[in-house]
Amino acid sequence: MVVSPLLRAVIMGPPGSGKGTVSARIIKHFGVKHLSSGDLLRDNMQKKTVALSEEEPLYYCTFHGLSDRTGIFHCFLLKVVISCVEVGILAKSYIDQGRLIPDDIMTQLMLTELKGLDQYNWLLDGFPRTVAQAEALDKECHVDTVIDLDVPFETIKCRLTARWIHPASGRVYNLEFSPPKVQGIDDITGEPLVQRDDDKPETVSRRLQAYDAQTKPVLEYYREKGLLKSFSGTETNKIWPHIYAFLQTKLPDVSQKNAATPR
Repeated sequence: MVVSPLLRAVIMGPPGSGKGTVSARIIKHFGVKHLSSGDLLRDNMQKKTVALSEEEPLYYCTFHGLSDRTGIFHCFLLKVVISCVEVGILAKSYIDQGRLIPDDIMTQLMLTELKGLDQYNWLLDGFPRTVAQAEALDKECHVDTVIDLDVPFETIKCRLTARWIHPASGRVYNLEFSPPKVQGIDDITGEPLVQRDDDKPETVSRRLQAYDAQTKPVLEYYREKGLLKSFSGTETNKIWPHIYAFLQTKLPDVSQKNAATPR
């Protein structure tokens, strides 16, 4: 087995593809550091932390307009320097308005965090999402592996739309795999279950379409570099052994050295 000094991996997959489950298994078996853009963003939003240093200012541009005495409106481009910005507050303002967080802000947030992981094997989850982010990442780190979970959208739609929750406890039921004893009723309290807006069929379809449009160029970017490794299937437990075998060519299993098969 040829073992690389350090693993620099990205995992990609649409919502509901099993990415969280696969990531957890990779962490367990191979001891990699897991950096999720979603988790990092939520952490910064909660703590309202200062994530950008004065030594590394971030630039972004905004359009502004002024009217002169003739009543003519003039637009000009203003270059703003963000240093010691409270990124959490800034990110929340975009999310609250239903807008995408600009590439520069998300990239700087992730790259700042990655600097503390330069001595570790790591797995990026949720980043990069755009080609611009992928190019920025390449300038700082040499990504050597991109794991793509290729799960049919119809499978994902069935999986997500079958999910119902008990709001008070957070208990999750799936009508296909772990249904409640009585349809629509929580097993323990007898209270009604609800379906989150994100799990409703029309919302799931929109999310998958948005993912497809945004991610295709990124997958192609890594495919052209020869870094993309796609794993196709409809069940995580059937896809996982192939991912495990692939990663074993790069890293040893640190969790169960004497285990015969991965779980």
